[in-house]
Amino acid sequence: MRWGIGVRLGVAFAAVAGLAVAANLLAEREIAVISTTRIVPFAVPGPPLTRPTPTPAPEVKALNPDGLAAAVEQYEDAVRGRVMVHNEESDRRLDEALRNLQRQSIAYDSSSSGLVAPNRLQKLNERLTAYRSRGDALAAMADAREDTLHQFSDHLEALDARTNSSLARAWKIFGRVIARKSLIDLKSILDDIRRGFASLPATDDYDRGALDAVAASEAAFAATLQKNARELAQSQGQDWIEQMGADVAQLSTLQSALIDGDASRRAAIDSFTQESRGLAALVREIKPARAAAQRAPPVPAASEPQTADLDAAAAPLSERTVESTSTSARKSDHAALIGWISAAVLLLMLFISIWTVMSIVAPVRRIRSATRRLAAGEISVQVARGGIQELDDLAVSFNQMAEQLAAAQTLTRTYQDQLEAKVAQRTRELQHLAEHDPLTQLPNRRQLFMHLKAAITRAETTGSYVGVFFLDLDNFKNINDSMGHAFGDRVLEAIAEQLRSTAGPGGFAARLGGDEFTVVCDSTARDEDVRTVGWELVHAFQKPLTVGGRDLMISVSVGASVYPDHGKDADALLRAADAALFRAKALGRSQLTVFSPELLQAASVKFSTEQGLRRAMERSEFELVFQPEVNALTLETGLVESLLRWRLPDGRLASPAEFLTIAEESGLIMEISDWVLQCAIETASRWHHGSWPGARVAINLSSRQLLDSRFVDRVMNLLREYRLPAHCIEIELTENVLQTGTATIEVLRCLRANGLSIALDDFGTGYSSLASLEQLPLSRVKLDRALIASIHTSTRSAAIARAIVGLCHSLGLEVTAEGIECPEQLAILADLSPICLQGYLLARPAPADRLLSVIAALPNHMQSLLLSAPATISYAGPSDAEEGRSRIVGLLNAQI
Repeated sequence: MRWGIGVRLGVAFAAVAGLAVAANLLAEREIAVISTTRIVPFAVPGPPLTRPTPTPAPEVKALNPDGLAAAVEQYEDAVRGRVMVHNEESDRRLDEALRNLQRQSIAYDSSSSGLVAPNRLQKLNERLTAYRSRGDALAAMADAREDTLHQFSDHLEALDARTNSSLARAWKIFGRVIARKSLIDLKSILDDIRRGFASLPATDDYDRGALDAVAASEAAFAATLQKNARELAQSQGQDWIEQMGADVAQLSTLQSALIDGDASRRAAIDSFTQESRGLAALVREIKPARAAAQRAPPVPAASEPQTADLDAAAAPLSERTVESTSTSARKSDHAALIGWISAAVLLLMLFISIWTVMSIVAPVRRIRSATRRLAAGEISVQVARGGIQELDDLAVSFNQMAEQLAAAQTLTRTYQDQLEAKVAQRTRELQHLAEHDPLTQLPNRRQLFMHLKAAITRAETTGSYVGVFFLDLDNFKNINDSMGHAFGDRVLEAIAEQLRSTAGPGGFAARLGGDEFTVVCDSTARDEDVRTVGWELVHAFQKPLTVGGRDLMISVSVGASVYPDHGKDADALLRAADAALFRAKALGRSQLTVFSPELLQAASVKFSTEQGLRRAMERSEFELVFQPEVNALTLETGLVESLLRWRLPDGRLASPAEFLTIAEESGLIMEISDWVLQCAIETASRWHHGSWPGARVAINLSSRQLLDSRFVDRVMNLLREYRLPAHCIEIELTENVLQTGTATIEVLRCLRANGLSIALDDFGTGYSSLASLEQLPLSRVKLDRALIASIHTSTRSAAIARAIVGLCHSLGLEVTAEGIECPEQLAILADLSPICLQGYLLARPAPADRLLSVIAALPNHMQSLLLSAPATISYAGPSDAEEGRSRIVGLLNAQI
């Protein structure tokens, strides 16, 4: 029987584990010793209690307010002493003060008969009755606090008794208690609670830190009890654990009640003191009703000692119990047993280690020797078995491997011959793939450059021309989207075949990638022949193309360049043809464009603009300016439109018309639009939380932003980040958003549902339709500047504007007219109120730091413009010009 290395190591591990278990069992029996020293209670004698006996008040024969006021103050001191310290002396003082107050009240009533108004005397008696009732209530609150303290002490004593009972059942050696450490920890924490509770004074004049210390000790006690609950349940029982937990919970509840009661009691004492002072002052303020009445000499109140001194004197002898607890631990006398077990384990591990080493080294040497012989070519080598189980299995596997190697060597020679034949075939295939497109089998870019360079070399020698044509399929994406990419690949194969037949033997067709193809026509005698070939390519694709049994109409746009007119090398010719293709696609479908230097210049400008846009984001060259939209009725500005500007390196500000189209084509529009959104919301938030709380900002959106499923979340996150209400933002979009599908309309509805306003920009020209007013969740319509430009010169434009404004008002939509540049336009549009006005005539776009001053000056500027409007204007409302002017003047007067 051979033992594996796992079994051997398992035996060694079990031995070590046994040693660890034995050590843990012995360590678990480690004993903890607690010794408690109790100091005999001692009494601290105080000075003898001496309290002068109060002199009975003499019979009042005349009005004596001082005696009653002194009785009120005496009753207050007695009540305060009763609340602070409850003993026989405080009860006696309270009873004596109450009797004195009653005597003085009766004497005051009898002596004031005929001297004090009855209603004032009745009011004084009612306050005295309420005053005595509040004194009784304070005494009751003091008794309730004393009951709470007694309950707290009872539960604390119950915990202590239960803990001491458990400790009493533990071992005792030479007067020392030996118990589990968890029980001793509970006892120690309980002593801390007792000491903290004992340190609390009888009154409520203490630092809250004292109760916090008691609360911390209670929390530590509960945590220790919960942590050792399983161990204590085994030794003390589950009922013991539950009773301890219930008492701890009661302690916490009583402590909270004590804190709340003390707070109420302090407030009641302060109120009682104020009532006492007010009552005493009222007694002294009452004057006899008759001027001739004689006042009896005041009877001095019995002098009472200070409450604090009486409390100190009346306090009982102090009895304190001081406990000191010390915990120590010692190990049991099991060291010898642990030593014997350790020695036995070490010997066992030494034996297993030597045995394992010998069982590994010898088989490994045999296997290494056989491996060297096998590497030298001796395939029939065999390894003798022996050693641990794993190495013996390895020897068997090695022998099987040697046998399989001998059989595989012959098979390898056969496979090698077959592999060499396949490598030669694959090399030819790879050479073809390196020079041809795998789908259409047309030459690729690499072979195109080789052929074009050779054609240029021949043309340079013969003085002929070389034509290079770039072809791009029109709307090929629609075929992929509607018919699938597999059908699109078949269309590309048919296009390639058509190019081969059209180019003829003298032409060369290649595929650059996607739906872009190139045709080279070399050795032409005239440059006009190149243009002819180009139109032949365009016309060849104006006929139906049959693909998979379907007739398709596929057109191409062609850009052409000619050697040597447009370039001297292949790169220049291809770049010129590409620029011409871009121009052909801009002209429409089925177009041919031959290169001209202006096209390359336009392409260069486009490229430089695109690169500048990429650097503009990094250099923070974009800026936002804001143009006000003025309410024609109130002449106030409640909304400003944010407009993007690009600060070029030369300092000039570029408008969006100069770069937004290129940004759309390059894909940078998303990054730019997101910057505009964040910057506009940040500026609106700064105004909203600063000098312009009613600020609203309109933000122009790109249709691509609405296609982003994360756009709504982005907007709402920015509003939350800058603490800006949703109604402070208005989203502006053009009507081409309808071309992006219903998904974008759902995004707009979601924005509208979240409180944002939606404005339709450039309405009234272009593709404007009434369907957009019904489909889009709009709140505002902005009339296009092209319509406003002729409103003062064309009655048709004025009628259209009037109809659009009336339609929008009937639909509950706000209206803004933009592009106002002359007073005549302003006068006509102001008569269509309610309407907002925007244009260079009113205010030009301004940076955020100067906008508020511009807005402040707008009302006066608007008034001057309206008053200076020509009287000959044909207004949209009244037919009479003078009536129109009177309406404007009336509007201004209403504003004033």
